Amino acid sequence: MRTPIVVTGGLVALACVITGAVWIGTQSGNWHVIHNHGESLTIPASWHSLDKGKEYLESLSKNNGLWFLSALTPAELPAGAKPMPNVGDHTKEWLVKNGNQFTYYGLWKGRSRIQAIKIHVPRSQENLALAVLGSWRPGAQSSST
Repeated sequence: MRTPIVVTGGLVALACVITGAVWIGTQSGNWHVIHNHGESLTIPASWHSLDKGKEYLESLSKNNGLWFLSALTPAELPAGAKPMPNVGDHTKEWLVKNGNQFTYYGLWKGRSRIQAIKIHVPRSQENLALAVLGSWRPGAQSSST
């Protein structure tokens, strides 16, 4: 009696691992580049544009995704925001951990303008958020949406 339960449990676990690997594999290749007033980012295809391109939210969860912020000052950051290592002369980034949720903020200051973003994901998507944040290219002179 015990052997069928162990075999069934093993088959279920194997099916879960295979399903997860296939899902991750299909998602890993589905990315696209977006542009917003001279800045560009590479985001997962599962994030869709809302509010005329000011936010890109995940299909399954409207709390996760990317927001283009009109402005951001360090004083406006949530309590507990920790600065990330210096990434450039004009760019600063912060991380806020709140339970199983991670929020990343990016701020770029040029001579005559400021660009800022917010990326919010569950802890399980931390690497995805870091990839999006790492792809952020603010400060270009052209203005495309």
